[in-house]
Amino acid sequence: MQSLLRWSVENSGNSSAPSQRTDVDPGLVDYILGKPDAQLMKEAIQIATDPSKDEDTRITALDDLEMVRTSNQGVNVVKVEAPY
Repeated sequence: MQSLLRWSVENSGNSSAPSQRTDVDPGLVDYILGKPDAQLMKEAIQIATDPSKDEDTRITALDDLEMVRTSNQGVNVVKVEAPY
């Protein structure tokens, strides 16, 4: 392990850190990494509380909301205000 560390230090250039890219499409990043949990939760709540959606779609949105909430341990309370 020491020899690998020594080799990497000896062969690393003194170049500066790579600059951040500004031409990256946010949609592409979302496609690769997935949308942030907060955005997924907002979208699920919007669908679940939309009276124009059918019942199956609204139930699926609530299931999706539950999956996001349980996968994110930092979220303790999610308040969904029903439109009725």
